[in-house]
Parts: sequence; C-alpha cells; structure tokens
Amino acid sequence: MKGFTLIEVLVAFVVMAAAIAVLAQGFATGAAASVTAQNRTRAAWQAETKMTELEAGLLPMNLSQGGVLDESDPTWRWAVRSEPTSTAGLTQLTVTVAWKERGEERSIHLVRLMRERP
Repeated sequence: MKGFTLIEVLVAFVVMAAAIAVLAQGFATGAAASVTAQNRTRAAWQAETKMTELEAGLLPMNLSQGGVLDESDPTWRWAVRSEPTSTAGLTQLTVTVAWKERGEERSIHLVRLMRERP
C-alpha cells in the first residue's frame, strides 16, 4: 500500500500551521514598522514646516506656543519653545511635534539657532 499514515499527515499539518503563524507575525511586524516610519516622516515634515514659518516671520520667535496640527486628528500636536543663548543676538528654537501611536506618546524635536529679528 502506498500513501501517508495519519501521523505523517498530522505532523505535516502542524509544521504548515507553524510556518503560517510565523509568516503572519512577520507581516504584522512589517505593517507596524511601516506605520511608525510614516508617522515619523510626517512629524519631521510638520516640524520643518513650523520651523520654516518661524524663519519666514509668520510665527513670532519670542513666544512659547503650540496647538493641534490637524483638527480632524487632535492627537497630533506641535509646540515651539524659544530660549536665549549665551551668544548675543541668537535664539535657540525648539519645535516639538507629538502624536499617539499604538497607545504610546511619541515625539520628535527639531532644534535650530536663529538670529533675533530687529
């Protein structure tokens, strides 16, 4: 008689189930990493945008301020902190963009020295 025994079929089934579980976990990890990368890229872009607004004079440099980036998603927030430096005429600006990702608070900080405006 040719064919497989019941034990051989069960072992093959268990091996296949384990392989599928490992592949599914790999896909889930990849998807989570993709979302994290997208959020960090968005945060960096938003921080650069706010810093550009400060450089262009659209936002005052001498105030600490902040707000919500997107009214449709209030978990994304921004803040600007202005600090004097030991060098006359220079101000240190820190732009922070914060968001929630998988229940955890994440943030990115962009720091730049700028000349004070007259």
